[in-house]
Amino acid sequence: MSNKEIAYAFDELANLLELHEDNEFKIRSYRNAYLTLRKLDRPLAEISDAEMKAIKGIGPAISGKIRELLTGGKMKALEEARAQTPPGVTEMLQVNGFGPKKVRVVWREMGIESIGELWYACNENRLVEFKGFGLKTQDDLKNKLEYYLRSKDKLHYDAAEEEADFAGAWLTGKLPGAFVSPVGELRRRCSVVEQLEMLVGYNGELDTAFDGETLILEKEENGTYHARLENNTPVLVHRCLAEEFGSKLFLRTGSQAFIEAFVQSAPGLNFKGLRTEQEVFEKAGLPYIPPELRESAAVLDLARAGNLPRLIEESDIRGVLHVHTTWSDGLHSLREMCEYARELGYAYIGITDHSQSAFYANGLKPDRVLAQMDEIDALNTEMAPFRILKGIESDILNDGSLDYEPALLEKFDFVIASVHSNLKMSREKATERILRAVENPHTTILGHPTGRLLLSREGYPLDWDAVFEACARHGVAIELNANPYRLDLDWTLIPEALRHGIRISINPDAHSKDGMHDIRYGVLAARKGGLTAEACLNAAANSADESVQKTVSARCAQI
Repeated sequence: MSNKEIAYAFDELANLLELHEDNEFKIRSYRNAYLTLRKLDRPLAEISDAEMKAIKGIGPAISGKIRELLTGGKMKALEEARAQTPPGVTEMLQVNGFGPKKVRVVWREMGIESIGELWYACNENRLVEFKGFGLKTQDDLKNKLEYYLRSKDKLHYDAAEEEADFAGAWLTGKLPGAFVSPVGELRRRCSVVEQLEMLVGYNGELDTAFDGETLILEKEENGTYHARLENNTPVLVHRCLAEEFGSKLFLRTGSQAFIEAFVQSAPGLNFKGLRTEQEVFEKAGLPYIPPELRESAAVLDLARAGNLPRLIEESDIRGVLHVHTTWSDGLHSLREMCEYARELGYAYIGITDHSQSAFYANGLKPDRVLAQMDEIDALNTEMAPFRILKGIESDILNDGSLDYEPALLEKFDFVIASVHSNLKMSREKATERILRAVENPHTTILGHPTGRLLLSREGYPLDWDAVFEACARHGVAIELNANPYRLDLDWTLIPEALRHGIRISINPDAHSKDGMHDIRYGVLAARKGGLTAEACLNAAANSADESVQKTVSARCAQI
């Protein structure tokens, strides 16, 4: 092991011991060892025990631990400390500027055990109520977490898109006249992007474009560059001639299964050398298939039969549902959220602060619910014809019941029922809990149905056949939570939901004004699942027929 690796082992040990509030003297001695060892010029492997003990700050105990690392690659004390700590909590300590004391607060007092959960807690303004965390600290931590997550191998869609926009602008600036586009998973709107890829149509070499801003790791013979952006994000840059850009764009966008099926369905046709992607489809005698649908061969059958869906657009969304305000854990007031939604051109907003069981999010006790309803009534009078709907994000309790008594639930225009606790139930129990909530006559929308946090927490297992049947039977819509860390319902489940006649509600789960813009990511995920405006609860195409009287679309149909 190198001196640096050994030094970092002591740094990790010090952090873990401080996290567990261990002996302060030991913690201090390990920190000093870290500072000392990382500065040594001579490799520790070449130093005798006597010489090692003579180093200032390195006594017999630390010397023995160094020898453990040098001989076996492990340190017993460190392994024991790791064993006492959830892996996600240990990972939090890797976030720059987020020390053991603050990690201990979010772990012990808030029950947060992963980076993704911590980011989401920041997004929902949950940290500001705890000692040592103010709004500025929370925002700073959120930025640090986002940087940390972007530096990992996989990217959430929003981060990948941001990086691709930067790379595209940079390449266009370096190569005037070049055709530039993201390809692969990003262009197919995958919720998680494992590899960022760009295609450049340019009749010249790209080597001159790469300079000190971008590092070339490797150049392949086929014209692909393995590069790393200035913020350390890896990207594949594929180069082709400008006149064959359309052919290569098509080839580099679709999944392998889609491309193979496409080629097999058009034997003898040559799709090389086409400038635009549209020409590829015209040559195959097919209508243009949106990139997000190019995952499997099944979409080709729809295209041949002329049955491609008219995918929902962001402009189809008529109202913003699932919005939090300062009444619970939102960053902006009720008035501010409503005025902003109106400025964005929406016809209505559905306020859904947390219910009373969400004590960690300042959930509303019944008296506060009624007070908020009074404020909404006053704003509705003032802001008409814009409409503010009285909603709640009611916790689904362990037994599947909803927060609040039926008499209070009856007063809401709509209820989003969501699970926020006890996420480790068995498939049978988790499904039973959801089914009971769906059967509740006051439930309008099933919120973020699996509770997942992409790249951080898997969703709890459900019997989807049973859930879909129950939602269809009781007229309950299912949320596609548009936050890019959730995108839950997963797009792969949308087709089956639609076959059951279930409406999908694309909701931002906004905890600030900016959070409303997440609707865009929800729409992109919904398109990938084949959602149309007609099947979206809060889209303009919906009408108030009697079959959906219990849904919010019926309540706002006259808006």
